[in-house]
Amino acid sequence: MKTAKVTPMILGSLLLLLSSLPAHAQQPGWEQVTADAKAARQSGNFSQAATLYKQALDIQENTPGPDRLDVATTLNNLAVVYQDQSMDAEAEPLYRRSIAIWEKIPGTEKLIAASQSNLAALYHDEHKDADAESMYNRALATWKKAGQTERTEAVTTIVSLGDIYNLQGRFAEAEILYNRAFAIWEKTGQMETLDAAITLTRLGDIYVSQSKYSEAEPLYVHALAIWEKTGHSESPAAIATLTGLGDIYRSEGKYSAAEPLLNSVLAMKEKALGSENLEVAASANDLALLYNCEEKYTDAEPLYVKALQIREKNLGPQHPDVIRTREIYAAMLRQEGRKADALKIEMRTEMTQLNVFQKTSF
Repeated sequence: MKTAKVTPMILGSLLLLLSSLPAHAQQPGWEQVTADAKAARQSGNFSQAATLYKQALDIQENTPGPDRLDVATTLNNLAVVYQDQSMDAEAEPLYRRSIAIWEKIPGTEKLIAASQSNLAALYHDEHKDADAESMYNRALATWKKAGQTERTEAVTTIVSLGDIYNLQGRFAEAEILYNRAFAIWEKTGQMETLDAAITLTRLGDIYVSQSKYSEAEPLYVHALAIWEKTGHSESPAAIATLTGLGDIYRSEGKYSAAEPLLNSVLAMKEKALGSENLEVAASANDLALLYNCEEKYTDAEPLYVKALQIREKNLGPQHPDVIRTREIYAAMLRQEGRKADALKIEMRTEMTQLNVFQKTSF
């Protein structure tokens, strides 16, 4: 997944800055080409957008004069289009050129910070997280210098740096940045946005990994409320969070609270992915485990069978996930006192393993 970039502010700020320049300083022609390039990108026509930005850049660079705002902005926007197409090698030097130009012009800190954030996102996409971390920190310092630390794009930078720390297992540092973002969103009235929901779940995931279920629970609940309010209650991220909350309730022994959540997850996955998808098998298995914990064996059994059939069809009878599902299903049957039925399942696993041994023997 591509890391979020902060391009919308660049073009808007440029037009505001250029409106104060003398008329003779503006080169006619490139403005319309740039507007067409922006429209092409917004419609998903990245190749056309790149062609138009290069055309605008050619007009701008052939106009005599010192380093100019319009050139730096077009360099940045062309870099963004390249990055949209995973042409990172082409994008990187353009970001660097745009930053170098802006650094020579007073009052361009917001533009510099945005381009630095974009370059950091590129490094992250290239798995160069050490470079990304350094560039995000530079961007944050620039936002601070500009007095714009509560700007939407600055918060994007904060969260993106937190995501890097999260991926690196530096959870304490990620937690600080995520909470910093929450504080700004609360202050600026943006705490009910999709970006906030995603960040709430990421911090919740950190707490779950640390078995801090009581701290994770309200974050998941808040994120789910946002997705419900914004019409995204069946999005993949919302479904994953619903699963996480159900797992927390199950871990805490709150079975009656977990049951409707995991039932909803299974229904939504079947609707979105079809009944034979491995994700459906995982949710069927989760719900079966919950029923097993509640000793609702009659409800659990068809779900174990469903999970087993889907996994065996998709993965083959010898896959570890299939064998593990058989083992759990057989263990439940033994709990019920159905030893003969459990033995049939166990014998099938043994026969599968024997067949593998025979095929690999010399």
